[in-house]
Amino acid sequence: MTDNTATQRRTTTISSEAAAASSSGNSPRTSATSGITNNSSNSSTASAMMLPLRILSIAPKIVSILLRVLFWPLFKIANMAFPPKEYDGINNSPASDRAARAFVSMFQKHISVVRPVAVAALGEGTNGENNNQEHYVEPACPFSPRGYNATLSEITGRPPNTRPLLLLYLHSPLHANGTNFLRNYLCHSQLLQLLNSNNSDSHGSVVCFGASVHTADGQKMRDMLGVTSFPFMALLSVKGSSNNNNNNNNNDNNNNVTMELLLRMEGPQLLTIPPTQITTYLNTSISRHAEILAAEEARRLMREEEQRLRQEQDREYQEALLADQMREIELQEAAERERREQEEKEEVERTKKAKEESRLDDARALMENTGGEPIAGSKGVSRLRFTLPNGKKVDRRFRSVDLIETIRAFLVVYFDEQGIEMKNFGLSTNFPRRSFKEEGDNKLTLEEAGLAPQAVIMVQDLDA
Repeated sequence: MTDNTATQRRTTTISSEAAAASSSGNSPRTSATSGITNNSSNSSTASAMMLPLRILSIAPKIVSILLRVLFWPLFKIANMAFPPKEYDGINNSPASDRAARAFVSMFQKHISVVRPVAVAALGEGTNGENNNQEHYVEPACPFSPRGYNATLSEITGRPPNTRPLLLLYLHSPLHANGTNFLRNYLCHSQLLQLLNSNNSDSHGSVVCFGASVHTADGQKMRDMLGVTSFPFMALLSVKGSSNNNNNNNNNDNNNNVTMELLLRMEGPQLLTIPPTQITTYLNTSISRHAEILAAEEARRLMREEEQRLRQEQDREYQEALLADQMREIELQEAAERERREQEEKEEVERTKKAKEESRLDDARALMENTGGEPIAGSKGVSRLRFTLPNGKKVDRRFRSVDLIETIRAFLVVYFDEQGIEMKNFGLSTNFPRRSFKEEGDNKLTLEEAGLAPQAVIMVQDLDA
């Protein structure tokens, strides 16, 4: 009863669904179509929302291009109205060189003030005052007359194991102690002697560069080192790969250069230190750097020596390996040669044996074809006597029309039957004296050869 009721309910539900579907007609297709329409509408809405975002993303680029186009004439007019000054522009190499030469000229004047230039010659003046005056040669200015980029390129252009230090001095003309530091410290005789002795063109261990903070190079150094007080002096170790590029590429090359600060001296407290103490500091740093370079050079030489030894060992190993390979090749060639010789020898033996067997078979066949030994006293018979090398005589009758090759065939068969080792033999007669060759006389009949009706033939062993 319960099963029937459940069956009736299930049937009623299915019928209701079928009726609803039939009454709706194409309602499922309509629902699917409406779903596709909704998806298309959503996609169009999303694309419409993304378009303003794309426009906003490229708007700064468009504005930047428009501003460059609009302000380009103004930039040109400004350059014409306000041209660069003598010391303007960090990338202006001529301006940097002029600024460096101006600093060198200013420094040289301070040297002249501190140490007056030479005194008059001996013998001049009164009371012999000139005889007691000091003869003095004005020291040279140790600072480079080239700009910062050129000076840096000069340093990086040397091999790493001989690369000098960079002594940097930043001068502030408006600073109260700037002139005092120049005259009493940088122009001190011991410091000048130290810098000039280590500042040669190609083998010096120090390159000095000085600049005013009012120039582009000076301002760049000030910003790079974070200088806030004066006077300022620093000793730097320049790192970077050596190159030989021209001056047009100096700025690009110097962008890859790194520096290590070895010594930094700045501020008013610098004036409380005696000049000799500063000279000692610099001399210690320079000596330590020279020791580092010497150690690096020693390591480089050691690496080169190790590399040379490795190359020599590799060369010796390669030579030994090549010698072993050559010996192996020679042994292989000798073995191959012996194998080929053995094969050739075996081939010759096989050929010889096959030839002998063929010769013996041919001789027997030829003798069978002749019909055997003719009867004595019959017409056309030739009686031959063969005298062998050992003195033995063999008599045999042949037909006068038999060929010389028949005689040879008889002897071949006879030697085989008698066990006589005579493979290559010749035939000749004494009266008349004549030799019968295998190549040209084999086709002669006995009568044509003069061996009929009888003859004595001498058999010679040609291999004896």
